[in-house]
Amino acid sequence: MVKFDFRQGAMISSGLAIIVLTYLFQEQLDFGFANISEVKGFIIRKASRVLLNDAGMILVIIGLFNKTAVTRLALGIQIIDALVLLPLYFVVKLSWEGTSEISSPLLSQFHRLIVNPTLMLLLIPAVYFQERLKKRD
Repeated sequence: MVKFDFRQGAMISSGLAIIVLTYLFQEQLDFGFANISEVKGFIIRKASRVLLNDAGMILVIIGLFNKTAVTRLALGIQIIDALVLLPLYFVVKLSWEGTSEISSPLLSQFHRLIVNPTLMLLLIPAVYFQERLKKRD
C-alpha cells in the first residue's frame, strides 16, 4: 500500500483544485481584456487553460512520485505541449473552423490531447509501470 505524507497530499489536492477551477472558469480565462478580437480572446483562453492544466498536473505528478527525473520529464512534456502542439492546434483550428467551440471529430481529439491535461495524465501510468518494472528487476 502506498503511503502519502501531508506534503504529497497537499500537492495532489492543489493540482486537482487548479484543474477543476480551470475547467469551471474556462470562459473567464480571457481575464476580462476589453476590446480584444474574438481570435485573440480564443487564443488567450486556450493558452491559459493549457498552462494552468499542465501546472496542475505537474503538482499532481510531484505529489505522486516526488522524483526530480519525473518532474523534469513532465516539464519537458509541458514545454513541447505549449511551444509546439498548442501553436499547431491554433493554426489548424483557426484556419479550418475559426473560434467556434464545436470542432470536427478529428480536431476535437486533437483539442482533448492539447488543451485538456491528457498528455500529462498519460504520463502517470507510464511512470508508475516503469517504476514497478524497475522494482521487479
